[in-house]
Amino acid sequence: MKKTLFTFLALLVVATSCQDKFDDYGINPNDPETVTAASLLTGAEVSTFAAYGGQLGRVTSMLVQQTAGTSEGSQTQAFANYIITEADVTNEWSNLYNGSLNNSVTLIKDFGTANPYYAGMSKILMALNIGVATDLWGDVPYTEAIQALSGNFNPKYDKQEDVINSIQKLLDEAIVNLSVPVTSNKFIPGKDDLIFNGDTKSWINAAYIIKARYANRLSQIDPQGSATKALEYLAKVDPKAPDMEAKFFNTGNTFNQWYDYYNNRTNYLKMGKFFIDYLVANKDPRLPYFASKDEAGDYSGTPVNDQDATTTSDPGPGIASSDSPIPLATYAEAKFIEAEAQLRLNQAAPAALAFNAAVSASVLRVTGSAISADFAKTAASETAASLTLEKLITQKYTALFTQIEPYNDYRRTGFPKLTANQNSSKKAIPVRLPTSQDERVNNPNATVVGDIYAPVWWDK
Repeated sequence: MKKTLFTFLALLVVATSCQDKFDDYGINPNDPETVTAASLLTGAEVSTFAAYGGQLGRVTSMLVQQTAGTSEGSQTQAFANYIITEADVTNEWSNLYNGSLNNSVTLIKDFGTANPYYAGMSKILMALNIGVATDLWGDVPYTEAIQALSGNFNPKYDKQEDVINSIQKLLDEAIVNLSVPVTSNKFIPGKDDLIFNGDTKSWINAAYIIKARYANRLSQIDPQGSATKALEYLAKVDPKAPDMEAKFFNTGNTFNQWYDYYNNRTNYLKMGKFFIDYLVANKDPRLPYFASKDEAGDYSGTPVNDQDATTTSDPGPGIASSDSPIPLATYAEAKFIEAEAQLRLNQAAPAALAFNAAVSASVLRVTGSAISADFAKTAASETAASLTLEKLITQKYTALFTQIEPYNDYRRTGFPKLTANQNSSKKAIPVRLPTSQDERVNNPNATVVGDIYAPVWWDK
């Protein structure tokens, strides 16, 4: 790729980076007249779905042993052995910048003033995508990348601390944009908003969950302050609001990407032994949704150091059917963050209440049914005396399967307690992704990090 990868140069990247997906959403990206606020928003959302529902989710799930890379000579087997190169991440980096962020920046620049609802939605999508970038790569382009349409082809890298501050600012601005009267907008988002169909209250609710996520991300930097801020944002979250999800459809190029991956790469990725054993041991009702039965008609996972074990369970219908949604920001996550923040502030009783609510919300979200009395007794009946950070993060790790958050939480907390692949060179789980090859080669201002064992700023 050329050095324009992160510069947002092409106004019509929306017409090239998501063409196949756009065709299935009924938008012709090759017709300049269709490059509207609506088409740009849809393009930004589709690219966000790719970021959260694609390779980055699969790789991080392997690193925390929810899944396991298999098949000799495959890329997933290399990932399972912690061999992740600068060439492996170019497409994912490109999608984040040339896809959702570019579409969002273009929308705000060309349509945002007259359409604050579109601007607010775009800013939340920007926060999601720049959040993924900084969580996995550390220092990343932000301020100069956003200005690159003016001709900056070699954007500087912003420090992660500044990027996270910018995420919070974006979300604050988005909440303001989305709170104005309908009459302040020239155009109103509707079906072009694949996430909430133009429901601004649901977008605002998601913004507060994401704000709490990035406040909590600083648990090692500012334990007390991060907890207080997270709780401040969570006080604005509506428990009745719908979850924010990446949407997929049972047609054409809009398939769920886990499903699409399995249809094209049989046995490249299986369920991980640690994860399946935990679900089985706890008689977790989410098990048949997260995993399919193995060749023996039971549930099993591939050990982290045995990529030849391919008779084990595949991901299940709850996350890998053709139209399974992938969570972006959920009420269950909000309650887990609340529980952790309260625990960090030595408020064990409210922490336990929030934790129990989080597990119950996850079971309802995944299975469609309320938590049973038996499982509630096993997994959602913690008290001030019994709740620990390990229990909390391990249940969150279960609830947020397919998201990148379990990897972020593992790096922050060390939970769940995982044993690294002992066949790997360092016998340690990587804590970041390497700088993309295209950035190293083409951007002289890039902060290049090739060591996947060098922690990012918030990972003390």
